[in-house]
Amino acid sequence: MTLQDILQATEAESAQRRRQDSLAVLKQRIADLPATLGFARRLAAKFGVIAEIKVKSPSMGSMSASAEATAEAAHRYYQDHPIVAAISVLTQATHFGGSAQRLRTVRRETTKPILRKDFVQDEYEVYFSRAIGADAILLMANVVTDRAKFKALHDLANELGMDVLCEVHSREELAILPDSTGICGINARDFKRSGGFVISEAARRQGRDLSTELATFDLFPDLNPKWIKVAESGLAADNLGAVLAKYPFDAALIGTSLLRGGQDRIKPELDRLQAAIAAAPAERIDAR
Repeated sequence: MTLQDILQATEAESAQRRRQDSLAVLKQRIADLPATLGFARRLAAKFGVIAEIKVKSPSMGSMSASAEATAEAAHRYYQDHPIVAAISVLTQATHFGGSAQRLRTVRRETTKPILRKDFVQDEYEVYFSRAIGADAILLMANVVTDRAKFKALHDLANELGMDVLCEVHSREELAILPDSTGICGINARDFKRSGGFVISEAARRQGRDLSTELATFDLFPDLNPKWIKVAESGLAADNLGAVLAKYPFDAALIGTSLLRGGQDRIKPELDRLQAAIAAAPAERIDAR
């Protein structure tokens, strides 16, 4: 499984959406929507988790035996837990089991900001994100590699009232980010190894994603001090404290460790994350 395989499937999903709704239709829908919630503002207020909803992933397979039911219920646990600052909803269907309808449902039932996590590459998908209720989108510097295009999509999202989580995996990708960047996520996934996705039964049984490399977070000192900084991929209660002890991230995007045990394990895992965050050095968590 490679990133290109995922992008090809994502393009097919986007083409299907375009056959159903034109860009003009999306613009009309957006005109009637209420204002977005403050994704960036929520992350800047205090350290919190961006809790993810997905059914499966290329690196870990299905999240659990009850993955669909867990994905349907997860936002209710996220809504109630104080450590959750925002909710990330995967909408890529082929490889993550996501859907736009799930994001719409979460939007109706939560008061927390929602990040649409998908492989956004063009203007249509930015408008679509706003139309289905996203408060923020993900833009990946290893997907949108042209700096001018990245800036155009970033600024369009801002014009539509959405924040943007700009994601990087290397120092080279930092050069792609525009001056208007406000949120930067360091993703610990190693895309140089098997396209970024390593699947093994041992990893699935242990709940460990072997396609992540936490040393990637050593990019932190290279980030603009003014940015909101997010740690992404490979994080759980067992290692988050160590990451925060080293670098004062403003938030952590976490999904697999919350979802692997089914919905009955979501709250206990959130509690464990809360304990790990509380144990981190206060000067790191409070640093801005």
